[in-house]
Amino acid sequence: MARVKFKHDNGKYYYREQDERRSRPEDDGSYRSLNRLLLLILIAMLITFVGGTAIALAKNGGELSVKYRKSDPTPKQVVNSSLKTKQSVSAYTELGQIRTVTKGTGNDAGTLLVVSPWFSYPSSDIQLYEELAQKEKQEKSIIIGYFSSYTKEELMAMGEQRVKEGIREKINEQMVMGQISSVYFDDYMFFE
Repeated sequence: MARVKFKHDNGKYYYREQDERRSRPEDDGSYRSLNRLLLLILIAMLITFVGGTAIALAKNGGELSVKYRKSDPTPKQVVNSSLKTKQSVSAYTELGQIRTVTKGTGNDAGTLLVVSPWFSYPSSDIQLYEELAQKEKQEKSIIIGYFSSYTKEELMAMGEQRVKEGIREKINEQMVMGQISSVYFDDYMFFE
């Protein structure tokens, strides 16, 4: 036991006996052991995380996965790149996100598909924009009908580019005032 000097709120000093072991917990050996243990756990977690990532990338040949699609350019990128050419385009992005179910196989129900389509069209064609806006429900119905007529496996085998071409053709069949140039997807995800 040691005598320790303390200052009281009123400014006077007083002495109190205090156990030295309690006043210096950092000198206690158990704290050093705990710190070492926590450090070892942290190192083990880091090695597991880095090792697992390296193994996953090695299995896939450095690629993340074939299930991840290369994203389409944004509407702004398409419009800006078209300004460099003689045929400038605008983007129709009003359809938003569409949820649909693909065609089922046998007793299995179809697969949920979430897609966010948008179209490019000639920027000088204001009548086509107005027609696209008026026929928004019909365009969504065409897209839903297109995806529900194929199974997930058929859509994957066709590839995203053929799917976009098929949708573009079906929508252009319904257009009177003009034709859309291309179909793009912000989202194109299957959920099982």
